[in-house]
Amino acid sequence: MENHQDTATYEELPKSLIDTIDQQLELHLKKIKAQLTSIRDSVSENSNEDIYDLPRKPGNNKNILTGKNDTMPKDQNLVCQNIMQFASFESSLSATPPDNKPFITESQNLRRPDIFKNRFQEFGFVLVGVIGQFLSQVGLTQVLSTMNILAEELHTTKMRQPWLMAAFPLGLGCTILISGRLGDIFGLKKVLLLGYIITTIWTLICGFSSYAHSDDLFIVSRTFQGLGLACALPNMFELIGIIYKPHCFKKNMIFCIIGAMSPIGATLGGIFAGLSVKYNIKNWPWSFYSFAIVAFLNGIIAWFCIPNDIEKNPQGLKMDWIGSALGLFGLVVLNFVFNQTPIDGWSSAYLIVLLVVSVVALILFVIYELTMANFPLIPKGIHSNYRLILILLTLFCGWGGFAIWTFYYFAFQLNLRHYSPLWASSSNFVLIISGTIYTIICCLAVQRMKPPILLFFSMLGFLGGNILFAVTPIHQTFFRNMFGSMFLFPLGMVFSFPSASMMTAETLPTHYKSMAGSLVNVAINYATSICVGMAGSANVNHNNHGQDLLHGFRAASYLAIGLSGFSVFLSGLYMIGSIWTDRNQKMKENKLINTDSESV
Repeated sequence: MENHQDTATYEELPKSLIDTIDQQLELHLKKIKAQLTSIRDSVSENSNEDIYDLPRKPGNNKNILTGKNDTMPKDQNLVCQNIMQFASFESSLSATPPDNKPFITESQNLRRPDIFKNRFQEFGFVLVGVIGQFLSQVGLTQVLSTMNILAEELHTTKMRQPWLMAAFPLGLGCTILISGRLGDIFGLKKVLLLGYIITTIWTLICGFSSYAHSDDLFIVSRTFQGLGLACALPNMFELIGIIYKPHCFKKNMIFCIIGAMSPIGATLGGIFAGLSVKYNIKNWPWSFYSFAIVAFLNGIIAWFCIPNDIEKNPQGLKMDWIGSALGLFGLVVLNFVFNQTPIDGWSSAYLIVLLVVSVVALILFVIYELTMANFPLIPKGIHSNYRLILILLTLFCGWGGFAIWTFYYFAFQLNLRHYSPLWASSSNFVLIISGTIYTIICCLAVQRMKPPILLFFSMLGFLGGNILFAVTPIHQTFFRNMFGSMFLFPLGMVFSFPSASMMTAETLPTHYKSMAGSLVNVAINYATSICVGMAGSANVNHNNHGQDLLHGFRAASYLAIGLSGFSVFLSGLYMIGSIWTDRNQKMKENKLINTDSESV
């Protein structure tokens, strides 16, 4: 009778076992390299010849490299055999850099992936991702420069103005993981195209709500506008992760350019909305009609430029409907509670009930995903992966602080300095200039600096910008505090996305690495939505029933400083831990190599 044993592929092994295997293989390779180095040193010392006069074939007087006939000492015969045996092994070792990243040559860095037919298709593919990120930031700020006009046209109150902004990232942040799983199952390109169709339709409805004068219709439409982009962005990031090799310069450069779209999109979104109402406030829907046109055209580019032969669902994943329902319900209700609290207050019993219900739903979601789900939305073991939790929490706090600044910057300019919508949005045009500069720096630094260091400096940018804004007097010239903050916030916006994406990918198991961009976007967009609601509560409780706007805005800014400061602490903690771990690892490797060299 034959014995049958269960077998598992390398990717199916537990992460801890994979790490152990990789570590042992690496140590064995280092031992061999140390032995080879010692052997060659010994040969060079004994023969007083240049090492490249060797090797010769054992028992033969002819030098293989020079072709000359000369005498080989017998005691070097065995040495030459060892050198010849390890020569090919040394070349593979030298192709592995000390930071444990796979070696990629310069030609591989810049080479077009074989899946693209030509450079134009690759350019169009990258353009789809860049425009997608651009639209996600335009959608965030296109209502801010015109928030007072929208409140008047839609017959809403100033207390509900945060909802005009928060609804879009709510739909974008809550559904990214679900849409990413749908893309894995039904095809990344199909779900991406569906996302742009949804975005186009609901963005048009946002504009059509001008005829209904209903803020409820507008807010719901904004939520589905974000949901459409939630179907597009994670699948685009996963396509980039699949097509381009890890750690290659071109892939890092693409993520840096995508990160640059944050300040550019945030600025141009507000400017175009301000332009649409410059001569007639009734023209505000055109900021949404133009958004719909760009989204539709980007979908057309995606149709032609995204390759069709991407393998669909190679891991045999299935949809986790129970986990999706619990997670989506918990996140949406929790977000609703914090954004509705400034309007109805914590004294409203229904908000307390909904808060408890949302927390219970999220707890059940985590329990179900970790213990019962066969195909969980989040990787199993994430609860013990403190590095991943630290990265996402850092992003949540940092971008939450930035979202608060984004809303209250426009509120400050419109209501206290009485800028026009166009002038208020144009005043942060410096973000484009500084964002472009930081993008160039990021493309160069990402190959030379460790991602935790970049993330730490990005959080410092968020903190510094919020501090400057919090102490800005109403009548101070723009070219002091405001101008200085415009060079700090882009540091956080540009550096945080690529660094966090690379760090997240490194902490995830092999078959989950492609969802790194999705997790980063969940943290960024959900923080953007819910933290604006938190700041609204601080504003309401300190503005003396709307009579002291400056005091209320200051309270919101202090919350932003607290969140940004905590993100600096978390990222600093991660950076120190990473540096310390790398230092200990190098010390162990050097000690092992020295020990093996002495033994040889």
